[in-house]
Amino acid sequence: MEPDDTGRGDDGGEGPAVVVRLLGPPRVETRGPRPPVPRGRKPWALLALLLTTTGPVPRGRVQELLFPDAEDPQAALRWTLSQVRRAVGDAVRLEGDPLTCEIAEGVRVDVVDVLAGRAPAGWPLAEATLPLLECAEPDVPEFAAWLHGRRHGLARAGARLQRRHRPRGSSPASRSAVRELVRVGEQVMDSGAARDGTAILAGAVRRARELGDDVVLAETLAHYGRGYVHAVASTDPGAAAALREADRLATREGLADIASLARRELGFVATATGDPTAALRWLDSAGVAAGERPEQRAGVAHVRGFALIDTGLSEWAVRELDAAVALAETADRPRAFTAAVAMRARARLQRGEDEAAASDVAEARRMASELGWTSMRPWIDVLHGEVLLREGRVAEAEAVLADAHTLAEVLDDACWIALTSRGLAVARARLGNPAAAATALDGACATLVADADVCCWIELHLRDTLCAITADLDRDTALREAALLARRAEHTGLAEYAVRAARHRARLGDPDAAADARARALPHDNPALLR
Repeated sequence: MEPDDTGRGDDGGEGPAVVVRLLGPPRVETRGPRPPVPRGRKPWALLALLLTTTGPVPRGRVQELLFPDAEDPQAALRWTLSQVRRAVGDAVRLEGDPLTCEIAEGVRVDVVDVLAGRAPAGWPLAEATLPLLECAEPDVPEFAAWLHGRRHGLARAGARLQRRHRPRGSSPASRSAVRELVRVGEQVMDSGAARDGTAILAGAVRRARELGDDVVLAETLAHYGRGYVHAVASTDPGAAAALREADRLATREGLADIASLARRELGFVATATGDPTAALRWLDSAGVAAGERPEQRAGVAHVRGFALIDTGLSEWAVRELDAAVALAETADRPRAFTAAVAMRARARLQRGEDEAAASDVAEARRMASELGWTSMRPWIDVLHGEVLLREGRVAEAEAVLADAHTLAEVLDDACWIALTSRGLAVARARLGNPAAAATALDGACATLVADADVCCWIELHLRDTLCAITADLDRDTALREAALLARRAEHTGLAEYAVRAARHRARLGDPDAAADARARALPHDNPALLR
């Protein structure tokens, strides 16, 4: 029997007496009195760890993941176990060393259903792709890395479960059905399974075409394009084509919000590919469509700020990002607020405004933790690492960046991998191994040239750093890298990096480079280029 949202079970009778929900916000649902809520987040984390791991889990492993800094990790684990037992009662039995868990008869657990590929009872199939422990993950880096990998696997399994148990012979035949597919696809992407999520969104596009409703098709194309360029490949021509089609349809159908979204994301694509002039044209058009709606204006201001940072107009970039932060707060969009604050930190670091940047990074870190936004963490940690490097706290920076690099690899995000590689190279050069740092960074740059999915500014950021590290190791190599940086900066319109290339040449003894660097820097509004 297929599940429904009424709580009825597989046998057609009443649903299970107890349902343990770990997908989405964790909780225990019962027919009787509400069970006590455990104190803190670690009891839920422990329960999730035991229920989603094959076989028993050694207590030492649990202590490593959840209590790495506890003075008495064994006592901390015992207390956490007592909190879990209070919350689940007899529904799930936890005991032993290694720890085992046994689910009582008549009890269903959403993650166990998903991993078993079993039609759910007592909870809706539509929620099979919700993130594990949404907004309830403990702030422990060791557990965060485990959790992200587990979320990825559960998202894939949840999507398979939904495909397997959807009604036979039916395709979305209404607006609401296609929009539900879009919602599910975006949930899967938020869990870190970017390619699975975009595959669901691509399916939504196909069904929207079959539906013959241009309003729904415009919406679906815009969400697919946005998801793909941010999470899979920022320069993908198919995703850009989807955004352009969404803009055409939205303009024809009078869908101002969708037109603004599509144009804004086309501005992002142009920025990522090193065409800031085209980016600003798209963003001006997106601003017209946004009108006075704060949510749309926030998105346009954010991408415009991003587009301006490296073009010699970084002060304007900060002003745009100030507006994005304020508008996102007005619109009550905490993720947009967090992303804009993080991007403003980057702009301020570029201008040498380190104290203001550190304040932004602290706020972005706080918000990302509060939101449970794990996929954003590598980017914010890159910024945090840079702040620590500028404060001279190099060993701390290396630790932060190493964790961020691991998470970036789990996410399989080329941009985050490149940026964490750059930060680690700087830290390790300052810790006394510049040759190894230069070799690693040179390898990262070579990989970037072959990877069109990495934003253009990131490539130039790495090349700028490579010039600085190799300057004391090999003057001829450093000069060649500076010349390459200058050519790439001129080609892409990212003018600040042309100034930086000239500054590298001046430090390497080129007699004409200092005057060239100053002449290039004077038209810019970035005081850091004149120091």
